[in-house]
Amino acid sequence: MTSIKTTIEHKGKTYSGQIGTIKSTSLGTRDHGIMTAMLHVEWKGGGIGVGGYCLDEPRKDGSGKHLDHIMRILETVGVDRWEQLPGKQVLVLFEGSGGWGSTSCGIAGITNEKVLDLKDHAFSFIADEAGDK
Repeated sequence: MTSIKTTIEHKGKTYSGQIGTIKSTSLGTRDHGIMTAMLHVEWKGGGIGVGGYCLDEPRKDGSGKHLDHIMRILETVGVDRWEQLPGKQVLVLFEGSGGWGSTSCGIAGITNEKVLDLKDHAFSFIADEAGDK
């Protein structure tokens, strides 16, 4: 397996990127009771969990905004179902250089021009819901 790094610019932000393969996923409340979605991505010599943002805050009943988070992941990777994610390649996005200890902030599609900053997308829910009050 070859390790490939690159940089991309999207909506005025520059990201470093690492091409990797989704090895597994998790979707659910796990042991902490908070709905999250995570992609476990690996490449030669490394790997990272991408996602893990709270999808049911501040309510515990979910919403269409949170379903949109999952739909954007599927669209960006280029699949129709969550079960199709393992085995697909993605570009893992990092703010800054993306070196050891960096936190991933999103993904980009390999076969399309889709870019998803999961961090910005997840935090937009909080801003939207705060404005709804």
